[in-house]
Amino acid sequence: MNKPHKHATLIKAWADGAEIQFFTPETKQWRDFCSTAPAWLLDTEYRIKPKTIKYRVALFGYEDKHWPVAFTTDEDLTKYHTFIKWIGDWQEVVVE
Repeated sequence: MNKPHKHATLIKAWADGAEIQFFTPETKQWRDFCSTAPAWLLDTEYRIKPKTIKYRVALFGYEDKHWPVAFTTDEDLTKYHTFIKWIGDWQEVVVE
C-alpha cells in the first residue's frame, strides 16, 4: 500500500479552494503565496490560512451612561448623536 504524500490533506484542501500559507524559518512568519500554486516541498511547513476578523471599537453614550460597541464595517458612526469617540485603531483577530 502506498503511503500518502506528506501534505496530502492540505493539497486536497487547496484543490477545493482553501488558501495555503508557508512558514519561513528565517523570519518565523507564515506567508501567503505570490505564485498560483504551492510547490508542496517535503521540507516546508504549510497550513490553511486562518480566517480573521477585523474590527474597531466605538464608545457610545447618553447622559451619564456609556457603552463600547465593536464594529466590523467602516460605517461613518460620527453621524449618530450617541457616538462619542473611537477607542483605538482597527484590530485583527484570528478565528479558529
